[in-house]
Amino acid sequence: MLHKKPVIFKEKKIKSIKRFGTVITKIFVNKNSGSKSMISGTTLIPKNKSINLHYHNCEEAVFVLEGTALAEINKKKYTLKEGEVCWIPAKVPHRFINKKKNNLKIYWTYANVNATRTDVLTKKTYKILDEHKKRL
Repeated sequence: MLHKKPVIFKEKKIKSIKRFGTVITKIFVNKNSGSKSMISGTTLIPKNKSINLHYHNCEEAVFVLEGTALAEINKKKYTLKEGEVCWIPAKVPHRFINKKKNNLKIYWTYANVNATRTDVLTKKTYKILDEHKKRL
Protein backbone atom coordinates (compact mmCIF):
# COMPACT_ATOMS: atom_id res chain seq x y z
CA MET A 1 0.00 0.00 0.00
CA LEU A 2 1.55 3.30 -1.06
CA HIS A 3 0.64 6.37 0.95
CA LYS A 4 0.77 9.89 -0.40
CA LYS A 5 -0.04 11.35 3.01
CA PRO A 6 1.85 11.16 6.28
CA VAL A 7 1.04 8.20 8.53
CA ILE A 8 0.57 8.54 12.28
CA PHE A 9 1.53 5.40 14.23
CA LYS A 10 0.12 4.72 17.71
CA GLU A 11 2.48 2.49 19.65
CA LYS A 12 -0.33 0.78 21.55
CA LYS A 13 -1.85 -0.37 18.24
CA ILE A 14 1.38 -1.81 16.78
CA LYS A 15 1.69 -5.55 17.26
CA SER A 16 4.65 -6.80 19.28
CA ILE A 17 7.23 -9.22 17.92
CA LYS A 18 9.15 -11.45 20.33
CA ARG A 19 12.86 -11.93 19.59
CA PHE A 20 15.73 -13.59 21.45
CA GLY A 21 13.33 -15.01 24.04
CA THR A 22 12.20 -11.91 25.95
CA VAL A 23 13.10 -8.97 23.70
CA ILE A 24 10.06 -7.18 22.23
CA THR A 25 10.18 -5.26 18.92
CA LYS A 26 7.55 -3.12 17.20
CA ILE A 27 7.94 -2.00 13.58
CA PHE A 28 6.45 1.37 12.63
CA VAL A 29 7.71 2.80 9.34
CA ASN A 30 8.27 0.28 6.52
CA LYS A 31 7.38 -0.31 2.90
CA ASN A 32 3.91 -1.53 3.90
CA SER A 33 3.22 1.91 5.37
CA GLY A 34 4.47 3.66 2.24
CA SER A 35 8.17 4.19 2.96
CA LYS A 36 10.50 3.91 0.01
CA SER A 37 13.77 4.28 1.89
CA MET A 38 13.61 3.29 5.57
CA ILE A 39 12.37 0.99 8.32
CA SER A 40 11.99 2.10 11.93
CA GLY A 41 10.67 0.79 15.19
CA THR A 42 11.30 0.19 18.87
CA THR A 43 12.93 -2.63 20.79
CA LEU A 44 12.42 -3.26 24.49
CA ILE A 45 15.29 -5.16 26.11
CA PRO A 46 14.53 -6.45 29.65
CA LYS A 47 17.05 -6.21 32.48
CA ASN A 48 20.14 -8.40 32.12
CA LYS A 49 19.29 -9.26 28.49
CA SER A 50 20.79 -8.38 25.10
CA ILE A 51 20.29 -8.83 21.41
CA ASN A 52 22.69 -10.99 19.40
CA LEU A 53 25.79 -9.55 17.78
CA HIS A 54 24.79 -8.73 14.21
CA TYR A 55 25.21 -6.30 11.32
CA HIS A 56 23.05 -4.81 8.58
CA ASN A 57 23.38 -4.12 4.86
CA CYS A 58 22.70 -0.44 5.56
CA GLU A 59 23.30 2.32 8.07
CA GLU A 60 21.38 2.34 11.35
CA ALA A 61 20.65 5.05 13.90
CA VAL A 62 19.63 4.06 17.44
CA PHE A 63 18.07 6.46 19.96
CA VAL A 64 17.81 5.44 23.63
CA LEU A 65 14.27 6.23 24.74
CA GLU A 66 14.43 4.68 28.22
CA GLY A 67 17.21 3.27 30.35
CA THR A 68 20.92 2.89 29.69
CA ALA A 69 22.45 0.74 26.95
CA LEU A 70 25.82 -0.87 26.76
CA ALA A 71 26.39 -0.68 23.01
CA GLU A 72 29.02 -3.02 21.62
CA ILE A 73 29.96 -1.62 18.22
CA ASN A 74 32.84 -3.03 16.18
CA LYS A 75 34.41 -4.65 19.30
CA LYS A 76 34.28 -1.41 21.33
CA LYS A 77 31.85 -0.76 24.20
CA TYR A 78 29.99 2.51 24.68
CA THR A 79 27.49 3.58 27.32
CA LEU A 80 24.43 5.25 25.84
CA LYS A 81 22.05 7.02 28.19
CA GLU A 82 18.47 8.07 27.72
CA GLY A 83 18.28 10.76 25.05
CA GLU A 84 21.52 9.76 23.30
CA VAL A 85 21.83 8.49 19.74
CA CYS A 86 24.42 6.36 17.96
CA TRP A 87 24.96 5.94 14.24
CA ILE A 88 26.26 2.62 12.95
CA PRO A 89 27.67 2.24 9.41
CA ALA A 90 26.61 -0.69 7.21
CA LYS A 91 28.28 -4.05 7.88
CA VAL A 92 29.62 -3.03 11.31
CA PRO A 93 28.91 -5.71 13.96
CA HIS A 94 26.97 -4.43 16.96
CA ARG A 95 24.56 -5.30 19.73
CA PHE A 96 22.81 -3.63 22.63
CA ILE A 97 23.05 -4.97 26.17
CA ASN A 98 20.93 -4.05 29.16
CA LYS A 99 22.91 -4.61 32.37
CA LYS A 100 20.66 -2.38 34.46
CA LYS A 101 17.67 -3.23 36.67
CA ASN A 102 15.20 -1.30 34.50
CA ASN A 103 14.10 -2.02 30.94
CA LEU A 104 16.01 -0.56 28.02
CA LYS A 105 13.93 0.84 25.16
CA ILE A 106 15.51 1.94 21.89
CA TYR A 107 14.12 3.49 18.71
CA TRP A 108 16.02 2.41 15.61
CA THR A 109 15.98 3.40 11.96
CA TYR A 110 17.47 1.45 9.05
CA ALA A 111 18.39 3.48 5.97
CA ASN A 112 17.02 0.87 3.57
CA VAL A 113 13.47 -0.39 3.14
CA ASN A 114 14.99 -3.81 2.32
CA ALA A 115 17.33 -3.88 5.33
CA THR A 116 18.82 -7.21 6.38
CA ARG A 117 20.27 -8.53 9.62
CA THR A 118 23.20 -10.98 9.61
CA ASP A 119 23.84 -12.84 12.85
CA VAL A 120 27.60 -12.85 13.45
CA LEU A 121 27.56 -16.23 15.20
CA THR A 122 25.38 -18.21 12.76
CA LYS A 123 26.26 -16.17 9.62
CA LYS A 124 22.56 -16.34 8.65
CA THR A 125 21.06 -13.30 6.93
CA TYR A 126 17.40 -12.35 7.14
CA LYS A 127 15.35 -9.52 5.70
CA ILE A 128 14.16 -7.42 8.63
CA LEU A 129 10.54 -7.50 7.54
CA ASP A 130 10.62 -11.29 6.92
CA GLU A 131 12.22 -11.86 10.30
CA HIS A 132 9.43 -9.93 11.96
CA LYS A 133 6.51 -11.89 10.47
CA LYS A 134 6.03 -13.79 13.75
CA ARG A 135 3.98 -11.56 16.00
CA LEU A 136 2.72 -11.94 19.55
